[in-house]
Amino acid sequence: MSLVRVVATSVRLCLWTLVFASNPAWAGEATEIRRTEEVQDDHHGPRESRSQRVTFSDDSSQKIRQSQFHLDQLLGVPEWLHLGFQSRLRYESYSQPIRKNEATGGAQFSEQTLAQIGISYKPFRFMAEFLDARSLYNYGLAVSNKMEDRNDLLQLYVGLGTEDFLGSHISSELQIGRFTQDFGSRRLISRITYNNVPNSFVGAHWTLGDTKNWNVRTFAMRPIQSQQRSPDRAETNTLLTGISYLEQRIPWLHTELYLYYVSQNDRAPGSSGILVDESTHGERQNLYSPGLRLFRPAAKGMIDYEFETIYQFGTSALQTGGTLSGGLPLPVSAFFQHGEIGYTVALPWTPFIRVVYDYASGDKDPNDRKNGRFDTLYGAHNFDFTHTGIWSLFKRSNVSSPGYFLGVEPQPGLRATFKHRFYWLAQSKDEFVGASLQDKSGRAGNYLGSELDFRLAWTVNPNLLLESGWIYLVKGSYYTNLLKENVAGSPNDRNTDYLFVSMRLFF
Repeated sequence: MSLVRVVATSVRLCLWTLVFASNPAWAGEATEIRRTEEVQDDHHGPRESRSQRVTFSDDSSQKIRQSQFHLDQLLGVPEWLHLGFQSRLRYESYSQPIRKNEATGGAQFSEQTLAQIGISYKPFRFMAEFLDARSLYNYGLAVSNKMEDRNDLLQLYVGLGTEDFLGSHISSELQIGRFTQDFGSRRLISRITYNNVPNSFVGAHWTLGDTKNWNVRTFAMRPIQSQQRSPDRAETNTLLTGISYLEQRIPWLHTELYLYYVSQNDRAPGSSGILVDESTHGERQNLYSPGLRLFRPAAKGMIDYEFETIYQFGTSALQTGGTLSGGLPLPVSAFFQHGEIGYTVALPWTPFIRVVYDYASGDKDPNDRKNGRFDTLYGAHNFDFTHTGIWSLFKRSNVSSPGYFLGVEPQPGLRATFKHRFYWLAQSKDEFVGASLQDKSGRAGNYLGSELDFRLAWTVNPNLLLESGWIYLVKGSYYTNLLKENVAGSPNDRNTDYLFVSMRLFF
């Protein structure tokens, strides 16, 4: 065991002991639970007014005042400095095979440690975030770079901001370096908090305006390719650019318009044996994603809603490196539609109900030399569909899914939610993307099944979050028909349980 790992383990054990021994009372000083995009951290300024953001397994967030055991408070840092530390231990398992070539279920016990150092000294800002993510125990699964990334940087950037951009009295900030980003609904670009290794990017990001009224955001960046036991590197064959406009001055009608563009080339061994970029066609050679979102955030005693539509066009391939004969890329015509409406009751326990529907187009004909499958880019799935982590069965590609959500908060810091969704393939001949299964004849049909999803989250105090969840997957006729059609690699058609238990520390 390396010295770094011994020290990190010792620090986590000491902090766990501190939390359970002190057990400070829950103060209840928290904002309403919101989607992650709605909540801002107050990391700098007077220590007595600082807050932290707690993100739950469904990607919703709650802002809580820092406790006396937060590093900022314990060490008495100056107003311009922020120190943060988080540790998560999680066990998750599923009982039956669900993907191509799986013969058993799977299980994993993992840890994730994050440490932050932030400096804000107007107009200058600096952020460094360190990540250590490991799979401590694994059964029936191959450990990937989404599960493990040891002793690496997640963020390292500088920012230059002003409250009076060019004399307009409008705030603005330019960030340059390596960072994580959440854009809009997070369906196309997201940090993805449930994964053990979040998405990150390197490049430049500029913001004009503020999140309360309106803002314009534009960026040019390359995704980071995580490496399990060596330094991460940027995907130099991929460039992601975009611009978005968010308007929130009408309380009942918030609007977002955006356009994202991905340019990607293949990577192949050069004469020196080192991977180099080539001008051949990659998975997303030239992919445009314009979108429109209309929404009203949830609030007690109010109807909330969200409608988002995204169209994709350009050229890409159904599989990485996949092209037509002659090296020509596939023309793309794909779309995604999300709709939801909900209501939060202004009563004790804050009950809410939400009805949702998602449609992401699939490829109608695998032989028509066109690509109709929607690509969710670098987006999160957990809040709309199901857990990612080792489960990650349903993705925003070739899927049609209605459902409903229910939730209550019996007391401050305690919330229980239930989600029930039904899943069909949008196109029966296209791939079931989350399971890597495909019947090109279409005879297996398109009913994938339904999920019953129960989750419980308890913010014991501002330093400790406990969560658990159980999913019961009722496999649909698609699984049974794959076996009847003798499709290679088909798993069994037995219903499946997924379970997770998580403990998180915040300092």
